[in-house]
Amino acid sequence: MSDSESTPSRDGGPRGSRPERRMPPPEDEITLMELIVTLSRGRGLIVLSVVGIGLLGVLYSVATPSRYTAESKVIREAGEGGGGPSLPSGIGGIAGGLGIDIGGGGVGLSPASYPEIATSREVRLAVARDTFYFPSIGRRTTFVDYVNRPPGTLDQILSYTVYLPWTVKGTLGSLIGSGQGKRSAGTDSTGTLIYPTEEEEAAISALGGMVSASVSESGALEGGSGLMTVSASSGNPKLSARLNERFIEHLRTRVRELQTEKTRRNLRFVEKRFEEVKQELDAAENRLVQFLERNKGVLAAGSKPQLESRRERLRREVGFKEQLYSQMQKQVTQTRLQLQKEQPVVTIAEKPAPPAGPSAPNRTLNVVLSLFLGGLFGVGATFFRSAIQSQEDDEEAQEQIQEVQKAWRPSGIVEGVREELGIEDDPEGSLTQR
Repeated sequence: MSDSESTPSRDGGPRGSRPERRMPPPEDEITLMELIVTLSRGRGLIVLSVVGIGLLGVLYSVATPSRYTAESKVIREAGEGGGGPSLPSGIGGIAGGLGIDIGGGGVGLSPASYPEIATSREVRLAVARDTFYFPSIGRRTTFVDYVNRPPGTLDQILSYTVYLPWTVKGTLGSLIGSGQGKRSAGTDSTGTLIYPTEEEEAAISALGGMVSASVSESGALEGGSGLMTVSASSGNPKLSARLNERFIEHLRTRVRELQTEKTRRNLRFVEKRFEEVKQELDAAENRLVQFLERNKGVLAAGSKPQLESRRERLRREVGFKEQLYSQMQKQVTQTRLQLQKEQPVVTIAEKPAPPAGPSAPNRTLNVVLSLFLGGLFGVGATFFRSAIQSQEDDEEAQEQIQEVQKAWRPSGIVEGVREELGIEDDPEGSLTQR
């Protein structure tokens, strides 16, 4: 055997040659090249999706009106003893001995409650009744009238295009609530408004989405106070600043009303107790005078120890009532002075100013997001179309696609419901229960 002859190997091939070990890829494995080819074939669909959804993003950004946000910083100051002075310790002990509860120094408004007060219905209603200049209509009017004005041409176009979902929602809500009747303003015998009208409710709801109040932990001050940020947004920078100012003013008024109400309640309570003590003092003095007049001669002779003891007890009672009367009189005076010098506990640290630029919408971000979503939609649609086309020659896949289409038709949905309920059609066409 010559050296040129090759000895066969175990697998039947020449010993000197290396066998091919490349295995074909599985049928269900998708290579990177196949993905690239699929995307290349769907390049037109991807470009159209990016351009189409990108244009929608541009139209949305252009159609959405600009929003300007004016901010201010407010120092939240804790009240003094809850809006009224604390009662002296001496009068508390005296009243406690008589079984009289004249109250004490309570805890006032906490600074943590100021953000809720700033956005409360009472404050929003007060702002809604204020008059502002609205550049969009070119005149001054109340916020209530501005919100409930007839819609203009641009507003109608936006209502049926960009804001169509909200328009449909509002229409359905009005149809559902149409049977309840229109509510008018309720007033009491003095003419004081009890609850707002439907127009004012609409203005209150609109202001709820235009104002916010937040507390920054980093701006906390000592003594339980802190900085609060009040933000007001609208379609005009000057209007935003004016709304912010009015919110702060009505916040100050509301806080003062709450504190004054508590002080007045305390004053009414103390005055009531003062009148009771005064009546008790008058009664004790009358009893002493009557006793002295009836027993004047006997007490002068000094022969009745029991009468003298009775006289001393009446004098001690009068002295005790005089002391309590004096303390209550001081408390009434202090409470009245506190009511007179009650001051707002809201201090503006940074006044609101018209913003230099809009805070919303972020048009650049909207366009970038729309382009990104358009690319995702185009890629997904490309792979979905490729999957459908790859199944066109597969009879089993075609049958499955037809089954899915048939199942989601109205007749197929009804048939599925019947199967779940166990209802079948008998030969005569009537329904029978299994």
